[in-house]
Amino acid sequence: MPSFRLAAACFAGCLLASAALAHDHAPLRGRLVFADHEKPVVRILDLDSGEVTHSFDVPKANPGFAGVSGGRYVVVKTGDEAGTLRILDTGLIAESHGDHIDLDKATPKLLDFAAKGDRPAHVLSGHGQLALFFDGLRPWEGKSEPKAVLVAIGDLAKDKPTVTIWPSPAPQHGIAVPLGNRQWLMSIPNPAYAKGDDRSASSRPNGFEVLEQGKDWKRVALFDDAAKPDASCKLFHGSAEARGRHVFGCAEGEGGGLLILSKPGKGAGASWSGRKLGYPDERRVSALKSRDSGRHLVGNYGLKAPYDALLRIDPEVKALMIEDVLAVPGGQAACQFELGGNGSRLANLTPDGKLRIYEIAPAWKELAAFDAVPAFDCAYGAKTPTPSLAVIGGNAFVSDPTNGRIREYHLDTLKQGLDMPVGGMPANLAGSDAG
Repeated sequence: MPSFRLAAACFAGCLLASAALAHDHAPLRGRLVFADHEKPVVRILDLDSGEVTHSFDVPKANPGFAGVSGGRYVVVKTGDEAGTLRILDTGLIAESHGDHIDLDKATPKLLDFAAKGDRPAHVLSGHGQLALFFDGLRPWEGKSEPKAVLVAIGDLAKDKPTVTIWPSPAPQHGIAVPLGNRQWLMSIPNPAYAKGDDRSASSRPNGFEVLEQGKDWKRVALFDDAAKPDASCKLFHGSAEARGRHVFGCAEGEGGGLLILSKPGKGAGASWSGRKLGYPDERRVSALKSRDSGRHLVGNYGLKAPYDALLRIDPEVKALMIEDVLAVPGGQAACQFELGGNGSRLANLTPDGKLRIYEIAPAWKELAAFDAVPAFDCAYGAKTPTPSLAVIGGNAFVSDPTNGRIREYHLDTLKQGLDMPVGGMPANLAGSDAG
């Protein structure tokens, strides 16, 4: 599932910033960014006034979103023929004061900066950097320029941000992961797919390399040896970072599992190392979610779409157990799921229209279930309007395109919050924290 549907994709989501602690004034709640299923427009809902305050025209209806680390910006996948990615500055500026966070609201704007290319896909950010990956055309479709467009998040506020282009060696459904200290993890194309003779070959990578950004892109680590499970990731899809560990979803079966990369120690002498964490049975993950403060990651789990279970992952354990698996009620697709701000609870929106809230540890436990929206088709590419889920801090937001509303649910009190009529057919949301 493409990252724009998470979060996936996947994003679906909203942009909200909330104060950690109130002090001498009531904290501002922030803004929610959402698309429309029928109209080519991106709108902003002010969560303090309950009014739609800003609107931006885009080429096509229901563009995809991806939140950017830091919370101020949202990547907009316009869906146009040129493969254009735009950046929305939500105007939310968070300033930490130690015991609380102050939030200011500047005027939102759609930045002039844009990146274009063949088949925009995964968007990843962290460590002050943003990576926009363009997969390129399938080799048998013609020549293309697969690449990653890299830009410092702090530069986005400039009129002309400095951009670095990393050319992928060949087309691939790949990723560029910012690691900090000018280091990047780049996926390595599947040779069988890159050659283009076998159209059944997967576009998913099988390995990675860690590169140091510079004129020559010096390699500092390699994880692309199929003979070594701890140094490869066959048919990669799904990644997340938690507590300094980068976790990647690899194929099921022998040599499969989750590849966990970490960098023990500090300083110039520290090097990246990998280990494999096997799945509890014959299934695999395809999308991963994490929170910086949380111990566990969560992935959708299955053999092929629709993935009908969720997998709890503790990167520090030696083995995952069947108790880490949660079957989605009714054998439904896991569809959309997001972790709460502290990583202890998870919200899951399923095709029956229910929003279920789970406690993750010490054992999976359903805490609440809400009839959030009418039943819907959550298959990728569904023509019917698809509701969207975003979780920001301790609040979950669900769009209801059928009834033109956006609803809020509190993960801590397990009660419904705002129920806001916004008109039109609100669909994709853009989720991110501004803190």
